[in-house]
Amino acid sequence: MSLNMFWFLPTHGDGHYLGTEEGSRPVDHGYLQQIAQAADRLGYTGVLIPTGRSCEDAWLVAASMIPVTQRLKFLVALRPSVTSPTVAARQAATLDRLSNGRALFNLVTGSDPQELAGDGVFLDHSERYEASAEFTQVWRRLLQRETVDFNGKHIHVRGAKLLFPAIQQPYPPLYFGGSSDVAQELAAETG
Repeated sequence: MSLNMFWFLPTHGDGHYLGTEEGSRPVDHGYLQQIAQAADRLGYTGVLIPTGRSCEDAWLVAASMIPVTQRLKFLVALRPSVTSPTVAARQAATLDRLSNGRALFNLVTGSDPQELAGDGVFLDHSERYEASAEFTQVWRRLLQRETVDFNGKHIHVRGAKLLFPAIQQPYPPLYFGGSSDVAQELAAETG
């Protein structure tokens, strides 16, 4: 069994200690490239690219790291509450193709009510997980090249499909974490 090691790409800035200002520096694209190249050269499996209002956009950062790395994978935050599953599936397939199969995705339902409200999301904790479950169903089916009709409580699509497939089949790997009961149920359902 091999061990997969990931590094954290500090798209919100970096410092000597996480969560403190000591030795801090602002976000700098050249610095992010250096970190990605070092992780690539040192044999890390990939880098986790976070999401949130304090971070640079995870998708754009990942895309910008493709040409400066060789084998490094990009674990990109996927936010079901702010992006439609159809758009997200198209983005995922594109990133997977552009990176030659190096895209991974981390399902992030959101936690900070202020940040969620700023993004136009007013679902409570349980509703966000319901919406995430529906999102995941549609996202995966699209990436499996299905034409999707879906009429859920939170998500509705008709005739949705992707024209360009991802390299990784049936779809790029999807990661998920959470400690609440509803989070664990979603993790069990989505595998």
